[in-house]
Amino acid sequence: MPESQEQQERRLFSRILFSADCTISQDGFMWSSSVQDISLKGVLIQKPEGFSMSDNREFDAKINLAGDQHCITMTLEFTNEHDNALGFRCTNIDIESMSHLKRLVELNFADESLLHRELSALTSVH
Repeated sequence: MPESQEQQERRLFSRILFSADCTISQDGFMWSSSVQDISLKGVLIQKPEGFSMSDNREFDAKINLAGDQHCITMTLEFTNEHDNALGFRCTNIDIESMSHLKRLVELNFADESLLHRELSALTSVH
């Protein structure tokens, strides 16, 4: 059976264990949580207390970096829930946030060629 696009993307983008405070919002509701891991294509967060979602599966997220001086903001699409964690795929990210995310990924790769491979995969997916 052929792999789905989501399964192929999972393999292309390395997850980085990363702990940071974040907020997600949807349809006027907002929840505070923490990031468990992040990649160029998505994020896994701890399921916030009282979390529920509408039929609209799109969320806005703000991930705080360096004591709230910098943040990554992105639009996310809910993909899965497992072991009290929520998985999201990034559908939109601004240039400044992408620069912060790229730097974060770069700092966590021992080999810079892996970052270039993932950036290339990211642009070919879209």
